Formats: sequence, C-alpha cells, structure tokens
Amino acid sequence: MSTHVTKQPAVVWPPFVNTLVYLMLSLPLGVVYFVLVVTGLALSVGTLIIWIGIPLLLITLLMVRGMAEIERQIIAHLFRRPLPSRPYNSQPKQSFLGRLGAVLRDPRTWSSALYMLFKMPLGIVSFVLAVTLPLVSLALTALPLVYLLNLYIDSILQHNGVSASSILIPYFIEIHGGFDPMTFGRTFVFVPIGLALGLVTYFLLQGLGAFSRELAYALLGPDESAPANGGYPME
Repeated sequence: MSTHVTKQPAVVWPPFVNTLVYLMLSLPLGVVYFVLVVTGLALSVGTLIIWIGIPLLLITLLMVRGMAEIERQIIAHLFRRPLPSRPYNSQPKQSFLGRLGAVLRDPRTWSSALYMLFKMPLGIVSFVLAVTLPLVSLALTALPLVYLLNLYIDSILQHNGVSASSILIPYFIEIHGGFDPMTFGRTFVFVPIGLALGLVTYFLLQGLGAFSRELAYALLGPDESAPANGGYPME
C-alpha cells in the first residue's frame, strides 16, 4: 500500500519583503566580506618575503570566489533571478604556482574582490535606511494608536501610585494625566505624513535594492567576452 505525500508549496514573499531582507543582510555580510578580504590580502602581501604569503594569497583569492558564489546564491533565492557565472579555468593536475597564476590572471577574481570591498559601505547605507525609514513611517502613521497605548500604560501606572507622563513629540504631543482631545487630534496630522513617507520609502528601498543587484551583476556576473550564459544554463 503506497501513501501519497502532498508537498506543501513554498512560501513566496512579496518582492518588497525580499528586497528588505536583502538590504538588511547587506551589513553583516558586508562586514564579513570586508574583514576577510582586507585581512587576507594584508597578511599575504606582508608575508610574501618569507614565502608564507604565497599560499595565503591563493587561499584568500579562493575565499573571495567562495564568497562571490554565496552572494550569487542569495540573489538567486531572494529575487528569483539567477546570477550566472562561467566555470573557472582550472586543470586537475595543475601545479600550485600554475593555479595561483590562473587565479591572479582571471579578471573576475579582482572584480569579485572589489565587490567585497564595496559591500560594507553599501551595506551600512542599506541597513540604516531599511531599518529606519519603515519604522519611522510606521510610527507616524500609527501615532494615534501610539497615543492611546501610552495613555493606557500611564493610567495603569498612575492607578498603582506611580507618577507617569509621556512625551511623544516635545511641546506638541505630550500626555500629562488624562485624555486630551486636542492633543489626540494633533496626532492625526502625522498620519498622511507617515503614509507619504512610507510611499517614498517603498520606491527608495526598491531602487537601492535594484542598484545593489546591478552592482552584483556587473562585478560577479559572467565575463561578457565569454560564451553565451557563461557555461551556465539560464533559468
């Protein structure tokens, strides 16, 4: 007797959520990429005179290729748009120095290293904007609810003999004591501002995500002089 197992469909997030996740991942990944590349190259160049730097340099450059592949996989999974790369030219019985020379001569090695260095400053900007702008727009849009929530918390504290007050916007929206209709009405002034900021945030983050992806396509993608699709099938 055979049992049929129904495969659950994969959860597909909205494109903006994918962009938000990608931008928020840019900072931790950018820091890791930057530290590994800078540290590896610095140690390699600094120890070349005693020959230890030669294997260190090869390890660093191979590590750059590995990080480039990680970045390609992240882009492919989050944006459903493959980032192809043609296979590296390598021979099974290639000597150590021959392999190092092939890696050094490959322009994609250095374009990948350049991308790893760019990733950190771009990741800082991306992370700050991806975290700050949505939170600010949400806070402004929900300011009437925030006012009522703070009023409720203050009333609980005051009921238990604790003096409490809340300052949402100094000299404009403050809670001192009970409900104030005038102050509550002022909170609605910021609702359209929050909605407008949310719209601006949407297009700004989408544009930043598109720029980040195009930078990855330019520096991590296949060599344009290579055969079509770089040896990888396009999906």
